[in-house]
Amino acid sequence: MPLELRQVPRWVVHRRKVPYQATAIDSKASCTDPSSWSTFDQAQTAYEEGGYDGVGFVLNGDGIVGIDLDKCVHFGTPVPVARGLMDRIGAGYIEISPSGTGLRGFGYGDNIGGRRGQIDGINVELYASERYLTVTGHTIKQGPLVPLKGFSEVANAIRPWDLQKRTEDHGSHLLSPSVVLCRYPATTLPDQAGQRNHCLFELARYVKGKHPDATRQELRGIVRGWHDRVLTVIETKDFSITLTDFMRSWEKVRQPYGIIMSAITSNLGNTPLPQGIAALGYGARGNHLVCLCAALQAHHGQEPFFISAREAGEQIGVHFTDASKILSALCFDGVLTLVSKGAGKVASRYRYSWNAEGRNGS
Repeated sequence: MPLELRQVPRWVVHRRKVPYQATAIDSKASCTDPSSWSTFDQAQTAYEEGGYDGVGFVLNGDGIVGIDLDKCVHFGTPVPVARGLMDRIGAGYIEISPSGTGLRGFGYGDNIGGRRGQIDGINVELYASERYLTVTGHTIKQGPLVPLKGFSEVANAIRPWDLQKRTEDHGSHLLSPSVVLCRYPATTLPDQAGQRNHCLFELARYVKGKHPDATRQELRGIVRGWHDRVLTVIETKDFSITLTDFMRSWEKVRQPYGIIMSAITSNLGNTPLPQGIAALGYGARGNHLVCLCAALQAHHGQEPFFISAREAGEQIGVHFTDASKILSALCFDGVLTLVSKGAGKVASRYRYSWNAEGRNGS
């Protein structure tokens, strides 16, 4: 764990993400009460004695800030867009979160308070004060804490979630805000009467893929935002009916959004670049997209595969407008064939056209 953090006496222990005092038995800690914090050694001792899940560090606005990226690590490897976002911020220290599916970073930045939202499909939380963050020491980049040159820029670029209210319990422990999607995919938004049930199922499928561990409160916030947004289209005006139908759909989902893509991308690391592709000069990200498209085609057999520019961008770590240009270049060179251009709720369909000898298969 970073020396710069261990030297500051603002440590707590935690159990089920709730912070506790390291020097008192079963007493909650507060993110605004310094008397409930301790030294790193005291927190480490309390953790090693048992009864707690780990240790955490409290941010109080003195310049040390934290970065939290959610659901972006698969099988121990961060997705490219998440690693690119950490590089954009300038983090010198990066670790894997307690769940094993997120990234945590620390450094020095402006006291922005807290920002939560989404950038390029990644759930991002940036904090500078009145917040504690778990610290695992499971590093993937073990550098010192450094000034984060992109911290404020990314904070200003975050598209806020619909709800950002934060509440405090009687112990002044800052509780996590409700997770509410900042972007509802087009497939989840009805544009005429009669589509409500289908779109609710698509919403349940999307959320179960993106937020499989969402709490009831978080799911309620997501559905509330969706209901308010489509109220002028759907015929059901009662939110309680929408919530009940969503939860029924949630239980029925067997193929959450992104599960096929996750399975495909988990094996890409050992996939060799097709012969002749390197000579086209796409670079690392373009080459990665070629391998992804080849894997998608293998999964779909003889049928064309779907991929949107946004999905492609998330997978290779670039903005969707740049991903769209790379896809166009692949079509120009005959690596891909555009079968049908996407519109509205439907992504573009492609066929992988590059054969094993490195020649255009068309």
